[in-house]
Amino acid sequence: MSDNVKRDNRRALPKYLLTILLCGLLGGVLGFFTGVAGAAGVAETVRQALDRALEASVPWGIVISAVILLGTGWYLYAAAKRRCDAWDGEDEDTMDAVEQQLGWALLLTGLMIVLDFFFFAASIVYGRFLPDLVLFLASVVVLIVLQQKVVDLERRLNPEKRGSVYDMKFQKTWMDSCDEAERAQIGQACYRAYMVGTKVCTFLWVALLILNFVFDFGMLPIAAVLVVWGVMQTVCALECIRLSKRKGEM
Repeated sequence: MSDNVKRDNRRALPKYLLTILLCGLLGGVLGFFTGVAGAAGVAETVRQALDRALEASVPWGIVISAVILLGTGWYLYAAAKRRCDAWDGEDEDTMDAVEQQLGWALLLTGLMIVLDFFFFAASIVYGRFLPDLVLFLASVVVLIVLQQKVVDLERRLNPEKRGSVYDMKFQKTWMDSCDEAERAQIGQACYRAYMVGTKVCTFLWVALLILNFVFDFGMLPIAAVLVVWGVMQTVCALECIRLSKRKGEM
């Protein structure tokens, strides 16, 4: 056992050190050029251009994204419902197709939530709070109704499922109604999301650290990324400890 551990460590260490060295060299090169760009006044030009583009897009952001994402989501839901209505109760391919369409519809509503919060925050920054508040609330209402329609159709396909989107404890209720296979699938998806989230946080930390030489936006964006990263790491570790303890008690 000990020999296997040492062998694996010796095999992985050179590649690990090489990766760290290459990342350090790349960071140094990028830091140098971003410093030059900052001294040349590129930062202010880029900042003004982005500011003008965002200010111009704010009045239309929620509307356009809602038409595209929620419109597509409603189309997928309607197509899934038509298939479900015509389902004979035996064709598994039809059921799989319905599940896929409902999954894509939920994905679009999740993306829409992010865009809603982004454009609503931008509307506050650019002094459009009141007009965009109406659009924000309307978009949220539509996407919640769509999510409930998807859940209702999912429950029609799987009568053992429980929960309503309008319930504040919907996630827990839905999880409790899942069987072991579905919970394992959710666990795999969450682990994948955790791994991707860790890589994204690492990339953002490096990118923000380098871009700070150009835009000089300070520690706040970097600290925000590290808070998210820290919460992910802490919750994952504590949950593993809790689950291992419960398993030992069983």
